[in-house]
Amino acid sequence: MQLTFDEDVEAFRAEFSAFLDENLPTEAQTLERPQSVSHMPQWARVWQRLLFDNGWLLPAQSPEFGGRNATVLQQFVHLDELCRRRIFHSFNPQGVNIVATSLIAFGTAEQKQRWAVPVLRGEMTASLGMSEPNAGSDLAALSTRAVREGDEFVVNGQKVWTSGAHHADFLLTFVR
Repeated sequence: MQLTFDEDVEAFRAEFSAFLDENLPTEAQTLERPQSVSHMPQWARVWQRLLFDNGWLLPAQSPEFGGRNATVLQQFVHLDELCRRRIFHSFNPQGVNIVATSLIAFGTAEQKQRWAVPVLRGEMTASLGMSEPNAGSDLAALSTRAVREGDEFVVNGQKVWTSGAHHADFLLTFVR
């Protein structure tokens, strides 16, 4: 049984740890607290952009999306260092971890550049529009509809409990 990581994984950890030691915002810089999961104070935007620019935001992604093509074990030590230090990589977790990564996986090249990259760089924030009256978050029971009219979709329905929507720049909305 191997109880240690290989040299390359520990080198990855050491590089990330040194980055954190050198670049973490000071306590005084972080006094303004986020008001929701889509509100990012300026210091948090700067922090997230620094992580993105250095490949530490989502290390499993390619460099164009704030990563460095990290292996599974490298991803583990990245999260381990963040957790050990009690550090958030983003104060817009829905935007970064769900919306942007979904666009990277399934979006067009244009959608990735227009929506995902600005969220990853901390320039925009995003929330999820899932929950509805009489459906909750049961996506099979959604009744909100989107009908194409020319080059646009007209959305009819109602969303509730959309965390952070009042601070988000855009909403990934689930419709029929």
